[in-house]
Amino acid sequence: MKNQEVKDISCKKIAWTVRSFSKLKTNIGYYSWGFTIGDRAWKVALYRGSSQDGKSLAIFLRVADASSLPQGWCIYADFTITVVHQLAREKSITRGQGLPTKFNGNAVSWGYAMPLTTLEDPSSGYISKDECIVEVEIYSVRSEGINKPTSHPTYPSLFKEVKEAAAHLKGHDDGFIDFKDLGRIEKSFVSLLEEVCLWHPSLLNCKKNKSHKFTEWAFTALGRVLQFLKDKKWKDMNEEACEQLQHLWEELEISGLHLGWLEPVIKSALNMRGYEEKAEKVKRLKQELMVLEAETKERKGKLGDNEQKVESIRKELMNVEDAFEEKDLDAEIGYGKKP
Repeated sequence: MKNQEVKDISCKKIAWTVRSFSKLKTNIGYYSWGFTIGDRAWKVALYRGSSQDGKSLAIFLRVADASSLPQGWCIYADFTITVVHQLAREKSITRGQGLPTKFNGNAVSWGYAMPLTTLEDPSSGYISKDECIVEVEIYSVRSEGINKPTSHPTYPSLFKEVKEAAAHLKGHDDGFIDFKDLGRIEKSFVSLLEEVCLWHPSLLNCKKNKSHKFTEWAFTALGRVLQFLKDKKWKDMNEEACEQLQHLWEELEISGLHLGWLEPVIKSALNMRGYEEKAEKVKRLKQELMVLEAETKERKGKLGDNEQKVESIRKELMNVEDAFEEKDLDAEIGYGKKP
């Protein structure tokens, strides 16, 4: 493939100690320092969220310099994210490591959501001295459409809320536009978001009691899911595509948006895992059913013929019995009794 760069790396791990965990604000993004693995710049993002399903902690691996990468860029990375159990390492919660995850302009971060109920339990061992340790291990990195390695980026200090500048030069086109006072959203998402907001006005309630930054993130996450569903056909939903959609959906669920209207579509798409095997099984069972139905029909036909024969013989037997008197053949014939 053109401009494809494969970086063969041994497993590389970074550990991020999240201090003052209890003081993290809900629905605010926090970022680790920048680091380079596989000639690509990364950072870890953390959201302490809440939704109708309860509190959760979302942790993402994010391409740090996505805004400076050329159009059409793509990075595949095989990685795991671990929340370390500080008393017993074997109880640590690890997510990931399977098929390489695809990062691109529409999906600059991938990660996982974990329930806070267990993590926040003082006796659980995941939080110690108000500190949580997050580890990210990257096993392989493959880049497409990127000609040269990235330089090591610089980022804000840990646990400092990232405040991106809202001011943009007039007439400057960076691929984002303001969307219904919800934030700057990628242009490719806007028509999709406008359509679903028209169908489901309750989506706009998201901005109530939420920070501007979180609302922007939530609608960007929704835009990614909608764009994915628009671009994919049912036949495209192989294992890799299902994995990507699963990640996108888990990220979106943290937003707290009213998603009951979308969930059936997502479940149906994710159910495409192993579709060919399922389709083959359905085909085989249909064929077996057709054979059995044909045999049953044939047997019913024969049974009907037999029932007609039984009825005919029964009638004939009745006629014969009327003209027949059964005798004890060993008895004397006699000549009658004396009157």
